[in-house]
Amino acid sequence: MLQRSPTGRFIIIFLALCVALAGSAEGKKRKPFYYEHTVEKGDNLYSIARKYGVSMKRVKKWNKRAFRKGRRLKPGKKLKIYSKVPIRVKRKAYYIVKKGDSLKRIARKLGVSLKELRKINRVKGRLIKPGQRLAYLVAAPEKLSESVGSASSGKLINGEKLPTGPGYTYGRRPHIYGTNETITLLIECMGRFRRKHPKAPNVVVGNLSRRKGGHLDPHKSHQSGRDFDMGYMHKKKFQPINSMLSTTKKNMDPRLTWDLIWTFLETGRVKYIFIDYKIQKVLYEHCKKRNFTKRYLKKTFQYPRGKGADAEIKHVKSHHHHFHLRFFCPKGDKRCVD
Repeated sequence: MLQRSPTGRFIIIFLALCVALAGSAEGKKRKPFYYEHTVEKGDNLYSIARKYGVSMKRVKKWNKRAFRKGRRLKPGKKLKIYSKVPIRVKRKAYYIVKKGDSLKRIARKLGVSLKELRKINRVKGRLIKPGQRLAYLVAAPEKLSESVGSASSGKLINGEKLPTGPGYTYGRRPHIYGTNETITLLIECMGRFRRKHPKAPNVVVGNLSRRKGGHLDPHKSHQSGRDFDMGYMHKKKFQPINSMLSTTKKNMDPRLTWDLIWTFLETGRVKYIFIDYKIQKVLYEHCKKRNFTKRYLKKTFQYPRGKGADAEIKHVKSHHHHFHLRFFCPKGDKRCVD
């Protein structure tokens, strides 16, 4: 009977471990998320593929009937999409006309164009009646949210829950409700970040607000649906990370962290971002190397001028393992206080 040498046995065990680890890594690959895209006027194969971060070839493959030779994409047609990019999908909602309403006033209230409102409902002229149901496309549930009061003394009406999606995780947190605008901006910004960094680790999302807002331990704010916490991005050797992690210059990835934060700042809807002063220093020095202007850095960071300096990014104690972002009051929420 042949005897295997110790060296031979070691090689076999080593190869088996390599195969097992390779299989494990394969199993951890991000699974694509299923979306149902409703074709809108102006959509084409290229724009749809780009929106979801997939190839045109794949969109055609998933929807062979819709793209048969000679067929045109018609508004209202539903397409199957599998994407690793979080997307805010628009859907049809309805508004019940009240006494004294006008089409122009309704369009302004719903945040849609008058032309679009008329087209969807086939309304000619200005004649509408109380009780009439008008359809419109919205990136939100049928019941629109409202932020009431301030972030530290307020409530949330018809709070919308952050849905599950690719590229981010909130674990089992129950308090992930916000205004429609907060949820929209969160998904859209994380989508932009994912397109720029498709291989980046998942973004860790912390608390937003309770479904009806109000006090949320241990936070002083998070009461009106406009605040959320988000973990910093960390270097590859510290992955995988699925919860908030104490962050330093040693473990933070400043490039990914800044690109994530910047997607939110670029919306023009950010009131404040709370970041520990030591972490501000790391991000400031990173931005300086990327040739951001002195004027922009001064407007954005308190560092190096001191913790009391006026800037969008402010120091608040205990923000070394996550940053806290607050949006301005949504337009139309008259009872909201900035």
